Amino acid sequence: MDEVELRQEGANAIVEIKFVTPVQYTKSISARSSDLVQAFYTVLPTREQITLDASERRLPGGGGIPSIIIRDESATSTASNSVNRKMVIRLGTSTRFKVRAGRSNRSIELVLEGLGNAVKVEPPKFLPVAPVATTPSLPASPADSDVDVSAAGLLASAQSAFDGGQYDAAIETLNKLLNLPPNKSSRKAQELIGLARLNAGDNLRAASEFGVFLKLYPEGTDSDRIRQLAASLPTLGAEKQSQTKPAAEATSTVSGSVSSFYYGGQSDNRTLTQDYVDNGIPVPRSDTTLSNVDQKQVLTNVDMNWRLRDDEKDMRFVFRDAYTDDLLKNSKSKERLTALYFDYKSLSRGGNIRIGRQSPTGGGVLYRFDGVQAGYIFKPKWKVNAVIGKPTDDLLDAKRSFYGFSIDAQALTKELSGSAYFIEQVIDSETDRRALGADLRYFKDGLSASGQLDYDQILKAVNIAAVQSTWQISEATVLNAMLDRRSTPVLSLGNALFFPDPKLAVQAKRIEELLGTTPIDTLRERVSTLNAYQNQFRVGGTTTLTSNWQTGADFSLSSTDAIPAVPSLSIPAQASTGNRWGVSAQMIGTNLYSIRDTHVFNLSLMGGPSDHGTLLSYNNLSSLGDKWQLEPSLKYYTQIGTLSGDSDTWTLGVRGIYRVRNQISLESELTYEKYDATGATTTSGTGSLVPGTISSSTRTNYYLGVRLDF
Repeated sequence: MDEVELRQEGANAIVEIKFVTPVQYTKSISARSSDLVQAFYTVLPTREQITLDASERRLPGGGGIPSIIIRDESATSTASNSVNRKMVIRLGTSTRFKVRAGRSNRSIELVLEGLGNAVKVEPPKFLPVAPVATTPSLPASPADSDVDVSAAGLLASAQSAFDGGQYDAAIETLNKLLNLPPNKSSRKAQELIGLARLNAGDNLRAASEFGVFLKLYPEGTDSDRIRQLAASLPTLGAEKQSQTKPAAEATSTVSGSVSSFYYGGQSDNRTLTQDYVDNGIPVPRSDTTLSNVDQKQVLTNVDMNWRLRDDEKDMRFVFRDAYTDDLLKNSKSKERLTALYFDYKSLSRGGNIRIGRQSPTGGGVLYRFDGVQAGYIFKPKWKVNAVIGKPTDDLLDAKRSFYGFSIDAQALTKELSGSAYFIEQVIDSETDRRALGADLRYFKDGLSASGQLDYDQILKAVNIAAVQSTWQISEATVLNAMLDRRSTPVLSLGNALFFPDPKLAVQAKRIEELLGTTPIDTLRERVSTLNAYQNQFRVGGTTTLTSNWQTGADFSLSSTDAIPAVPSLSIPAQASTGNRWGVSAQMIGTNLYSIRDTHVFNLSLMGGPSDHGTLLSYNNLSSLGDKWQLEPSLKYYTQIGTLSGDSDTWTLGVRGIYRVRNQISLESELTYEKYDATGATTTSGTGSLVPGTISSSTRTNYYLGVRLDF
């Protein structure tokens, strides 16, 4: 997770959870207590090396908004590095809510229903514009039933557009409604058009619409609410007064976490090799047992966010660092600084700049980098950006840097937004990568989709072509799909450093060393020839059966393309992997024995050209009061392989979290795995069948640590 933002969207409050990498929302499981929900998502394919550690973000709440704790972690307690993840979201009080995909593929949103007016409205500084008069509909006699029916249909259409963020469409429909004779929908429509203009950024017109509402309907709870909201907005014809209005008081916050965990692991391995003699009786040749501690380390994470906001600016300082102290002999400790940047946004002038170590946010940047990115809104809903920096991960001894430009359009149509970019990367004074690309995003009525295309002009090949979508058909049913094709690794001149060159006595560590014996055009041809493409397709969905049960299923295909032989480099041809497929089905139970328990039963079948496997698993989450969270799990996997042999794996795990205080928690996980395998059977020189090695092993992993969130 990156940050959490709170905003108003009509009658609802929206908690937008932002990520540092593209994700795809898949499903949510809510507890009957209405104060706990698990939101599941998948980390989409990316070039960046993502750190998949657990983290937390908090909103303090207030003014009707409940306090919120969002914990991001692996979806299963036995696979901490899995791209299948979940957020466990706890609300301070029981609240009506729903979870949905965000407007981009880097966010997921929690919708707090009916709490829109509890969000503190801090309108951005505005430039004086000509007053816009709005003529109110004069009170008249009650409309007949035909008018009421027509108005109700228009109001429903406008509310749907508003909830989907299509404020211009909502305003257009509401104007039609308000031009009708006074009717049962007029009051709600007058309120909604003011909220639509406010969310569209038109504060003056919003103030005018609210003024009309208060003239027509001075009494009522909605009138009190509108009166309070209108007090924070400029009034028509008061430009001079607004220019001298004191600036809003700046608010400063510090949030984050510090955690330290000890990880331990031990394996016991037993190997039995046997031959078959002519009469078919197995005879053991050796029996070896090895036991060793193979994991012993302390991992410390620091995640800190400082933020200062007022009506002129929004500033952030972000620091994220992980230090691994490896306690095994002959092992090195390491530090990984994932973020260290300062971000400044001007709310009045439409500019922003971010300086330091940061994750890519688009624009063709594919790696975490040290550098600067800046943007400027040159007209409503249009923004131009520039970026310059160097990748943080080293490529042998090569020197790399890049620069790029992009343009963002927030509304190509009412539903479609996107961006286009150009980026050039240099390695040892040569062009490493020169790409043109585009990102498109579509959002309407529960359908969220995005696509990406990246084309290298130098190597004349597509680097990335991907599309993903989430369709929330109703609150009960969610469908999702993903199609991704990308080069592996990234198409770039630097890949040539990994190919053996017979003209050099040692491996080259810089491009200039290769250029001493090989023309650059030849190096680029090698990169194009030897780069394989990885293909992934996935489609799935979940739907609610009863108040306690959901069901879901998904299907996936993946493959890696063939690579031809390169005789000049003594590289043999590599065949395609063929399609690896997977089918899974889940039954999800909630509140079976309490108001906060969830159960996920899963059956998966998977296979490829040379092996087939079956996975059965069960995962549980139970909250014991406000202090304990327990997650036991059980997994059985069996595989039959013509090349790798057969194997069976049992895994038992349990993860527990105990909150000592609201901001201090103890966490531990223990997993036990038993693995039995038989190697593929072959034929001996005498014609007898010779089975492969029979091996048996057990492995225990555990961690224990403490986390302080602030």
